[in-house]
Amino acid sequence: MPAAGSRLGTLINTQETDSMRIPTHSITNVLFASLLAIAGAALPAAGQAADYPTSRPINILVGFPAGGPSDHAARILAAGLEKVWPQAKFIVMNQGGANGTIAINNVAHAAPDGYTLLLGTQSMVNIQYLHKKVPYDTAKDLVPVAMLLKMPNVLVVGPSVKAKNYAEFMQQVKAAPDKYTVFSSGIGSDPHLAAEEFMEKTGYKMLHVPYKGGAAGLMDMLAGRVDCSFATLGTVQGQLQKGKVRAFAVGSEKPYPLLPGVPTFEQLGVKGFAPSAWYGVLAPKGTPAAIVDKLNKAITQAMNSKEGVDQLASMGAEPTRLTPEEYNKVYQQDIVESGKLIKGLGIQPS
Repeated sequence: MPAAGSRLGTLINTQETDSMRIPTHSITNVLFASLLAIAGAALPAAGQAADYPTSRPINILVGFPAGGPSDHAARILAAGLEKVWPQAKFIVMNQGGANGTIAINNVAHAAPDGYTLLLGTQSMVNIQYLHKKVPYDTAKDLVPVAMLLKMPNVLVVGPSVKAKNYAEFMQQVKAAPDKYTVFSSGIGSDPHLAAEEFMEKTGYKMLHVPYKGGAAGLMDMLAGRVDCSFATLGTVQGQLQKGKVRAFAVGSEKPYPLLPGVPTFEQLGVKGFAPSAWYGVLAPKGTPAAIVDKLNKAITQAMNSKEGVDQLASMGAEPTRLTPEEYNKVYQQDIVESGKLIKGLGIQPS
């Protein structure tokens, strides 16, 4: 079955313009260019923010293949920001693999100038507990800029499941441990941890099948090759609306307005289980605070516009309004809580 890869890629910026080429025929020209570079590096953060974001296109790296909720959110964001900043250009770059680690690593080591950003998911805080060595520090090498949205995880079943509701499905799962398969977007992803926590709380046993992204797992579920998932709602919302998959429970603390009639896990008797996920924008460590603040305001404006709210609703999500400081508090807390959950579930680093 498909599984997340382990090789880390390195982002290489191959864009070059005539103005970036340093003449080689003159030592004077080389020295002059070097002095200009040093002077530019010495400009205060306020000066950098004044020119931002018009110097060149801004790359938004997504750690999963096209077609999944991360990719969808990134494209909604890029389109929204280009309306807030008509003079700017945003490019979504999909760098799937290793549960997002490739893209995270590339952003963590990019120039801290606001022109390379990460569309991060809550599952990124899990990665350091799943691998013995990660080439970046999750807590220190990235700067939380703006939380885009929150959405619940939802227990969905595909056409291979004939049960009519949650209770009937759980009777079948209980009667046949490890017969039913549950897919996730990768080892340690939010859907994987939600499934593991659910099984730990209920005692039901299903066979976990990891994919490189939620979209691939969903296609196999539609084809009947896997049975269910504790997917983020954005992964399955379109197929839910078409009636191709069915939702048996939602991981919100109270009934979720975008899934009317679907009970929460709490209502179904799974106490203290309300899995959900955030998606957000992060930048390399050292990105000037003035640029972070400028981005935060623009992102909040784009995602909370009527168009932004409507587009997020189409993927089962609701926008948020957090300052960089508030987002960082959530981010750092989730790193700690994620470690406790992963260790408590007995998931060993590879």
